Amino acid sequence: MKLEKESILWGIEHIFKDSDTDLFPKPEEIKIIYSDKENIANELASIDISNYSWKPCRRFIIPKTDLSYRVATQLDPLDSILMASIMYQFGNEIEAKRIPKEDKRVFNYRFNPSSDGYFYNDYNSWNQFWNACREKAQTYKFAIYVDIADFYNQIYHHTIENQLISCGLPNPAKKSIMNLLESITQRVSRGIPIGPHSVHLLAEMSLIPVDNSLLTRGIDFCRYSDDIVMFCDDPIRAKKLVYEIATILDKQQRLILQNQKTKIYSSADFITHCDKNLKDNPINKLEEEITEVLREYTAGGYGAIRAKMIPDEKMKLFSEQNIEQLLNKYLQQDEPNYSRIRWLFRRISLIGTPNAIGYVSRNFDNLIPAISDISRYFISVANKQNKKMYDVGEELIKLMDTDIFKVNDFFQISILSLFANTVHFNHIQKIISKYNTSSENIKREVILCANVSKQTDWLRELKEDHPRLDVWSQRAFLIACSNFPADEKKFYLQGIKSKLSSEDILENLLIKWAKSS
Repeated sequence: MKLEKESILWGIEHIFKDSDTDLFPKPEEIKIIYSDKENIANELASIDISNYSWKPCRRFIIPKTDLSYRVATQLDPLDSILMASIMYQFGNEIEAKRIPKEDKRVFNYRFNPSSDGYFYNDYNSWNQFWNACREKAQTYKFAIYVDIADFYNQIYHHTIENQLISCGLPNPAKKSIMNLLESITQRVSRGIPIGPHSVHLLAEMSLIPVDNSLLTRGIDFCRYSDDIVMFCDDPIRAKKLVYEIATILDKQQRLILQNQKTKIYSSADFITHCDKNLKDNPINKLEEEITEVLREYTAGGYGAIRAKMIPDEKMKLFSEQNIEQLLNKYLQQDEPNYSRIRWLFRRISLIGTPNAIGYVSRNFDNLIPAISDISRYFISVANKQNKKMYDVGEELIKLMDTDIFKVNDFFQISILSLFANTVHFNHIQKIISKYNTSSENIKREVILCANVSKQTDWLRELKEDHPRLDVWSQRAFLIACSNFPADEKKFYLQGIKSKLSSEDILENLLIKWAKSS
């Protein structure tokens, strides 16, 4: 089975506009693919997806809080396109099996692809969820809140396969998706990748039987991803509902609840809880104004969202002075308010302003508990390719040399992604000095930094290393070859091309691009 060219063109538009994931820097390959999208679409449209061999992905440990983490996945760029294309082409079949959006029960990742490459109609879905919960709580005496533990990592592949069949996806498409999941989890029959936008719909699909079971039992509920709120009028019934949902999750998919998050609320207490989630409880007038702008111009939720255009006049609220004022306010309390610090970094990540970078570099020791959100913030700045960068390269390099950053590739990549997107940070010599002692993931970023800084002579020294690099670093080097003089790169790249096959679509494209650059 071959995918429709229209679906593949949409997939290319998707990863160009929305990137392949919110968790990592946008791969440099994506811009090059987009520049030749018609030819790439023709190549990918000729692939039999049922027999397609998915390429090696990248996996990283990404902290959620101080001491908890998740494993996130970045697919090969062409694989990201193919997976997005599959879900675009058949997503309506999955969405049709879900409880209708109009029922106001299931709120997030509602499949509604836009022409400009965005999958979901999730604008303000977080607030819609809590508004619906609040409305229901007014007609019941009790609300029961539960959360599925480690949801994405615990989804059974068998459940995914059964639901793909139930939703009516063609067998080749089902087979291709299952091959991808098995390749990522090393044939362990549990878990779907955290990261790719397209995969969120698979997670939602896996809970269709759970949603239906709740409806069949006459349980009134609202769900946002793995957060489920149920409603009833009897205290004994409320306790029974905890065991009932636990039984449903166990029997259907061997999923379990997070005990520490399970809670039974009185109606009044839950309405207060809803109000807290609907309001950001600003610490002062400045934060209130910033909150209002973000509420007006961005979607809500967990962060897999995009910011709309904010007028210049309102962007002034996100000045370096204002952001530093807020961060100082949080840190100078008797107990630093790290929940608010994380909140602020998540919010400013939506717009990619660079105005907090200097503060982070100067105050990092006091910000360590928010390191995960700060790393995501760095990546958002790099992905926005903001031209207004501050000369804090020295401090950023020092951060990379701290013990905490050294032990985690994701932390280092989050900083190097800034250097790889602009020359304004300088310090390329210090970055290059890290190459020989770094992991393959970091070597790729160093090569990309050298590329943007046009360190042609140093890059030339890596020619002999190319065959020994992993595939992600090899591609980075092919991109960097664009810096070589025309005759040199033509001769060198032709030697690499002679060893490739027609199936090496991306590598052939990068060589073609580098030669013509």
